[in-house]
Amino acid sequence: MTHRYWSRLAVTSVLGVALSYAFLFLAALPIRYLRLTFGRKTFLLTTTVSLAALLGLGFWTMAVQYGSICLLIGFYRELEEKSVSIFLSAAVAVLATMGAYVFAIFGYAQLTNTNLPKFLAEEAKPLLIQIQQVPQFKEATLDSVLWYLPSMFVITMMFILFVSLTVTRVPMSRHQRYAMRMFRLPDWTVWVFIGSLGAAFVQIGVDWLPLVAKNILVVTLAAYFFQGIAVFTYFLDRLRIFGLWRFLAYFLAFFQLFIFISGLGLLDYWFDFREPGVTATQHKS
Repeated sequence: MTHRYWSRLAVTSVLGVALSYAFLFLAALPIRYLRLTFGRKTFLLTTTVSLAALLGLGFWTMAVQYGSICLLIGFYRELEEKSVSIFLSAAVAVLATMGAYVFAIFGYAQLTNTNLPKFLAEEAKPLLIQIQQVPQFKEATLDSVLWYLPSMFVITMMFILFVSLTVTRVPMSRHQRYAMRMFRLPDWTVWVFIGSLGAAFVQIGVDWLPLVAKNILVVTLAAYFFQGIAVFTYFLDRLRIFGLWRFLAYFLAFFQLFIFISGLGLLDYWFDFREPGVTATQHKS
C-alpha cells in the first residue's frame, strides 16, 4: 500500500464526515467512493472509527447523520454485489437505515434523559425554516413537519442514494447503466399509490389513518419520480441530448417538474414508454 493509497483513504474519510454535517447529499459521494474503491473491511473500519470519534467528541447529531448515510450506502452495496434488483436493494437499505435511525434517537433520549417530543421539535425547527422558504409551503407549521418526519426521512434517503449512484466518479458498467435507465417499480406499487390516495382524502372516522396514508402517498410519489427520471433519461438518450442541455433538462426535472416527472413514472405502468426491444438491442451493441 503506497502513500497515495493512504492519502486518498484519509481524504475520502474526512470528506464523508465533514459533508455529513450540512451537505447530506454530497456526503454520499465520498462515502460511496470509499465503499467501492477500498472494499468492505476498510469501509467498516474507517466508518466505525469516524463514528466513534464523533460520539466521543459529543457530536451526536452529526454522528447520527453520518452513520445513517454509511448504513444506507453499506446496505445497498452489499445487496448490489449479490445482483439484487435496484428497487429491492434500495428499499431494504432505506428501511434498515430508518430502523437504525429510530433506534439511535430513542437510545439517545434514554441515555441523556431527554424528552423525546421536545427533542424532535427542537431538531425540526431548522427544517421548518428551510421549508417555509419555499413559497408553496410558507404556511407550514411545526406540527405538520413533525407528522411528516417519517416520509421526509425516507425521501431524503432515497435522494441521497440516487445521488450516490448517479454522480459518483466511479465508472459504471454498461449493464449498470442499462439497469438504471430501465428502472421500474414492481406492479403492486400502483395499488399502494391508489390505496394511499384514497385513504388520505376519505373520511372514515379514524384520525390517524389520513396522516399515515399521506406519508405513504408522498413516498410513493417520490418513488415514481425516480421511475419518471429513468423514462426521462431514456428519451434524452434517444434524442441524443448530452452536455449542458442534459444538465439543464435534469435541473428543470428536479426543481420545476417534480409532479410532471412523477406522473410520467406513474403513466409508464400503463403505457410502457421505454421500448424493451429497442433498448435491449442498444444494450447489446
